[in-house]
Amino acid sequence: MKILYKIQFVLFAAVVLASCSKSFLDEDTSGFVSPGNTFVNTKGFDAGLTGLYAFARLEFQTFNNSIFSHGATPQEALQAGTDIVAVKTTGTDGTLAPFTNYTLNPALSYIRNYWRFAYGLIGNSNQILTALENPAISWTNPSEDPKIVRGTASFFRAYAYRYLVTLYGDVPWVDKISASPRTDFVRDPRASVIQMMINDFKVASENLPENPDQVADGKLTKWAALHYLAEAYLMVQKSDSAIWAANQVINAPYFKLNDQRFGVEKDLPGDYFHDMFIENNQNRKSGNRETIWAIQLEFNNLGGGDRYTDWSKRAWVPFYAQQTGFLLADSLGGRGLGQVRPYKWWLDSYEVNDVRNSKYNIKRDWYHNNPSSPLYGTRLALTNAIRESGNVFETTTKFFYGKTAVDPAFEGNMKDRVKARLAETYLLLAEAYVQKNNAGMAATALNPVRVRAQATPFAAVTADILLDERARELLGEEMRRMTLSRFGSAKFLERVRSLNDQSKGVIKDHQVLWPIPQEVIDANTGAPFAQNQGY
Repeated sequence: MKILYKIQFVLFAAVVLASCSKSFLDEDTSGFVSPGNTFVNTKGFDAGLTGLYAFARLEFQTFNNSIFSHGATPQEALQAGTDIVAVKTTGTDGTLAPFTNYTLNPALSYIRNYWRFAYGLIGNSNQILTALENPAISWTNPSEDPKIVRGTASFFRAYAYRYLVTLYGDVPWVDKISASPRTDFVRDPRASVIQMMINDFKVASENLPENPDQVADGKLTKWAALHYLAEAYLMVQKSDSAIWAANQVINAPYFKLNDQRFGVEKDLPGDYFHDMFIENNQNRKSGNRETIWAIQLEFNNLGGGDRYTDWSKRAWVPFYAQQTGFLLADSLGGRGLGQVRPYKWWLDSYEVNDVRNSKYNIKRDWYHNNPSSPLYGTRLALTNAIRESGNVFETTTKFFYGKTAVDPAFEGNMKDRVKARLAETYLLLAEAYVQKNNAGMAATALNPVRVRAQATPFAAVTADILLDERARELLGEEMRRMTLSRFGSAKFLERVRSLNDQSKGVIKDHQVLWPIPQEVIDANTGAPFAQNQGY
C-alpha cells in the first residue's frame, strides 16, 4: 500500500487515542469524529484500514510524530542486551544504555512507548471490529469487503499483542471499545492472551486474500497471518500446530527462497542475498518471491516514510565519517552513528563460502575514501579501540542506505521494511521440531535455508544451533529480544550471559521482562495493577 492518505490516518488515530492522557488503555471516543458516520460503507472502512497500516508503521517512528515519538533507536531497544550486539557507550544519545546495562525502569521512553504503540494499534483494530457489527453497512462487494476488513483488523490486533506479551508478560486483553474511560483493568495471564492472539491470526488467515499478486504492495494476505500464527503456536509450545501453520506457507505456490539475482541491481556486482536489501527490491514486482509481508516505508513517496521514520541505518552503519581519512558516501551506507555493533561470535560463525558471508553482505574491509587525505585508497587497520568507538567495525550491509545527493546527513533508512519472509518461516518450522526434541527433522526443516546460502547442511539442530542460524540469516531483521524470549527465560539468560560482554554481569533473572510503565499503574485507580517482579 503505497498511498496512505494522511488526513484519513490522523482522523482515525484521533478516535482511539483521545484519552491517552488518562490511561494508555482508555478507549473513550467522545468528542471526536464519530465512527457511526465513517464506518457505514466500504469507502469508510477503507479509510479505517488505511489508518491501521499507517499506525502499524509507527513501530519504526523516531521523532516528529503527533501521536508519540520513540527516540532515535526504538527497534534497537529490542536488540540491545541480548546475545547479538554491543551498544556504543560514548558519543551517542544514551537511550540504549539502560537496555544493555540493564538499568531498566518503568519511566524509560521505549518501555512506555512500546506499550502505547501496541494498545493504540489494538484500539484502532477494536474500533473497526466493533463497527463491523452494524448490519446496515453498504458494501461495494458484500462477499469480500467485510472479510478483508475483519481479517486485517484481527491481524493487527494479534500483531500488537505479540509485543505486549513478549515484553511485559501478563497484560489486559482488550477487545471492546469502552463508552467511557476505564480505570479498572486487570492483567490477564500471558497464556490466555496468546490463545486470543491465535484466534485472531486464525480469523485473519481465513479472511485475508490468498493471492499476493492480486493485492497492492504492503497489503496483508492469509500467508502473513499463517506465518505469525506458527510463531504464536510456538509461544505456547503447540509445536504440532506450528508445524501445520508453517507448512501452509512453505507449500503455498506463491513463495520461494531467492536464489537467483533479481531487482534493480541484478546486472551489477552483488549476489542474490544482498539483492533483498537493496532499495525497491522488497516487493514482488521487483522479482522478490521471498517476501511475505513488507511495511511500506519508501523514501520520498506519499504514504512512505519521512526522514524521521526508521533510523536503523544510524544504529547499524558505523560512524566512519568521524574516522580520519573518511568522508560520507552512499557506497559506505550513508551517515551512520554506529550505535550497535554485532558481536564477533556472529561474524565468525559463517562458513567461508556462505553467501551471507560475502563482501556484499558483511562489510569487513574499509578503505579510506577522502581524496584529500594521505591515507586515500589504503585499507584501515581495524583495532578493538576503533571498533568500540563506533567509528568503524564489521557489520551487516542490510541497512546501508545513502542519500548524499539529497542530504549528506540524511538520517533515515527509507526502504520498504520486510517484516516476514519465507526463510524465517522455515526457521519457525525448525523451531517447532526443536520443541519436539526431534533434532533430525529440525535439520530437515532448516536446511533449505542453508542450501540457499551455499552452506553445509546440518544433520541435527538444537536450540543453540537454530539461534545461531537465525542470527546469520536474520541479523537486524528479527527483533532479537522477541526471539530469545520465545525460547524461554533460561535460554535467554544463558545466551546473554555467555555471549554479551556488556550485559552478562548485570542482567538479573527477572529482566527477561520489561517493567510495566509506571503511568499505566498510576492511572489504573479502579483495580490493583501489579508491577512485574523485581521492578
